[in-house]
Amino acid sequence: MKNHCKCKQLKDIRSKKCKICYLKNIKGKNHPNWINGISKSLYPSKFNRELKKYILKRDNCICQLCNRTQKSEIGEFNSKLPIHHIDYNKKNCNKDNLITLCHRCNTKVNSNRNYWYVYFIYIMEEK
Repeated sequence: MKNHCKCKQLKDIRSKKCKICYLKNIKGKNHPNWINGISKSLYPSKFNRELKKYILKRDNCICQLCNRTQKSEIGEFNSKLPIHHIDYNKKNCNKDNLITLCHRCNTKVNSNRNYWYVYFIYIMEEK
């Protein structure tokens, strides 16, 4: 099998690129979650400490996916539970579009976004 990059070490036996070249090519527009560079946009001023505090309190300072507590999140990551935008739109700071997740779950929900969008809409309707 011909190696298409200049590196000699392939990612695996079926790969045509080494791991480094493979990872270089899945950034930006080539990444499966790419949405016209929306991740580079800044959060609006509405997405502030008071709003995040309200969402945390509403969700009892618990990840709404795995039930991890804020205390355990601070212990492991030295950080509060993040607030997730259900529709993945940073500008939509409607309280019904925000939900508390732990860092692990917040990372997890960045793939298969359509599934997680529907899932969290259902959770919010149950509240």
